[in-house]
Amino acid sequence: MPTRELYPSASTILSGRQVVFSPSPWEPQIGYARGVRVGSLVFIAGTVAADGDGNAVGNDAYSQTVFIIKKIQAALHEFGADLKHVVSTITHLADFQHFDDYARGFKQYFDDVTPTNTTVAAKLVKPEFFVEITVHAVVPDERSVHESEDLERSAP
Repeated sequence: MPTRELYPSASTILSGRQVVFSPSPWEPQIGYARGVRVGSLVFIAGTVAADGDGNAVGNDAYSQTVFIIKKIQAALHEFGADLKHVVSTITHLADFQHFDDYARGFKQYFDDVTPTNTTVAAKLVKPEFFVEITVHAVVPDERSVHESEDLERSAP
């Protein structure tokens, strides 16, 4: 099985798609990317607190949530995006007993962003994982940024 670098350059462009990979044992096994960008849309796959060998990082939902969000942020950066561009999140918790710890970590990073969020309980890939987060982001192109600035200047 070929190894992949940690977040190789997002300049891998396939039919207008940019993709990045992480050192996950599941990406090559299943055949998916950590993230995909098409135009201004960025999709980051469900992410758990795993190291490159698939071992859990963190022994509680708070520390796993923080690790996951930093991993997601690194993938977003490869696409020229950041957490501020996240518009929607989907979270799977191994059990709702982890909700408060997860919520504390999530709020720490997304309180000012306020994306939509769906949180459900689900069985995750390994019992030592308590949280999995998927994000969708929109990165404005230069034209829409300038149009928005023009609108703000012309507002009464």
